[in-house]
Amino acid sequence: MEDKKKQYLLDEISRLKEELEEADKTNDILQLENDDLRTEVMKADQRTFLVIEEIGEKINQVLEIGSKVDRLLEILDKEELNKD
Repeated sequence: MEDKKKQYLLDEISRLKEELEEADKTNDILQLENDDLRTEVMKADQRTFLVIEEIGEKINQVLEIGSKVDRLLEILDKEELNKD
């Protein structure tokens, strides 16, 4: 009976060792996938930042154009008043 119990425990240890090795392999795969996803997120963040920066530049251009238009309208209004 003692030998059967020892053999059972040895078999159980062996099975658990195999499960642990499989879990380690799975963990390694998941870690690589995680690293890949983290890299993709960082790239997406960088692209988002560049897009936001470009939008900011376009808004500044629009504001400058609006400012020029306002000045031109003021000049036209003054000319209109001077004609009267």
